[in-house]
Amino acid sequence: MNAPREAIAWFPVIDPDLCNSCSSCYDFCPKDVFAPAAVEEGLRHRPKMTVANPYNCIVLCSACMKVCAADAISFPPRADFEQYVEYLD
Repeated sequence: MNAPREAIAWFPVIDPDLCNSCSSCYDFCPKDVFAPAAVEEGLRHRPKMTVANPYNCIVLCSACMKVCAADAISFPPRADFEQYVEYLD
């Protein structure tokens, strides 16, 4: 990459209204981007997922979107971030 990772706003966003707390993203991501949200008092179900470590996400990776059965994960447009990645032959 040609910029510090913290300067590149490529990371997932989770829609809490769509998240079904299945933890697929958490189980799938090898970079520990996701974590369970704090458990709300009185709730008896699993907490929603959060993006706990956004800058651990690999720029232009969006594989977690495919494992989310609830379609709760989104990313910004890829074209906006191509400038940060250098492809090697």
